[in-house]
Amino acid sequence: MGIETTITKVVDACNKLTETVTNQIGKINAQVDAASSQFTAWRSTVQAKDINGRALYSQDIDLTGLPTDTFYPVWWTMPGNDSGETEVTFSRIYNRDVGVWPFGSGIVHIAGLNLQMEGCGHIWSGDGNYLTVKRISQTYRETVRGISFGMTCIARHVTGVRPLYLNVYDGQIIQSSIHSGLYLRGGLSYTVNKSFPGAIGFSRLDAEVAMGESSQGDWEIRWCVRPYRLSEADAVLGATLPEKRMAYAYDNDKIYATKGA
Repeated sequence: MGIETTITKVVDACNKLTETVTNQIGKINAQVDAASSQFTAWRSTVQAKDINGRALYSQDIDLTGLPTDTFYPVWWTMPGNDSGETEVTFSRIYNRDVGVWPFGSGIVHIAGLNLQMEGCGHIWSGDGNYLTVKRISQTYRETVRGISFGMTCIARHVTGVRPLYLNVYDGQIIQSSIHSGLYLRGGLSYTVNKSFPGAIGFSRLDAEVAMGESSQGDWEIRWCVRPYRLSEADAVLGATLPEKRMAYAYDNDKIYATKGA
C-alpha cells in the first residue's frame, strides 16, 4: 500500500470522525438547551417548601385613602400543631406611601413597622394555642394596636333564635374563638409575610363586618369587627404598644416585671 493510499484513508477516517462528532455536538447542544429551559421554568416557580424548606406567603394590606386617626381590623386563623410553629410578620418601611402623603405633602418620615409574631392554633383548637410577640418596632408614628390571640371583636346573634355562646350579650366586646388578630392604622399600606397559605382578612369599611359565625344546638355566635378611632382605642384595644426590639422582650418584661411597679 502506497503512502498516498494510507494518507487518503486517514483523511477519510478523520472526516467521518469529524462528521460524527459534529452530529453528536448538535444532539448535546439540543439536550443542554432543553435542560436549561426546564431549569429556567423550575427556577421561576419553585418555592422553599419544594426543596425541603419552609414556604413563605406574602400579602399586602392596603388601607390607603382611609382616615389616619382610625385603626382597622385585621384577622387570621393559624394552623395547629401539625404545621409546627406559625410565623406572622407585619411590616412597612418608614417612607412607604410617600406619594400618597397620608400625613401631609412633603412628610416622608411616615411610619415604620416591624411586628414579628409566633403562634399556633386558636381558642377552640385542641393544640398549642398561643400567640407571642417576638419583636415590635414602630417608628415615627403608631401603626398597630390590640394584638390578641383571640381577636378583639363584637358578639352578635346569627338568627336571634338561640342564646349567644357562653351567655354573652349582643354587642359585648369578646375574643373570637377561631380568629387571632390586631388593628392597623388607616391611611397606610402594609405587607404580611406568613408561614401558612390562608389569607389574612381585613376590612376597609367604616362599619361593622362579620369575620365568621357558628351555630350549635343550644347557642349561636357571630364574630363581628369594626374600626376604632384613636379617641376610643384605649378603652377597647388597649394602650399604645411599647417598643420592644429584643426578641421576646414584649412578653418577658410583663412576666418578670417588678412587683408593685
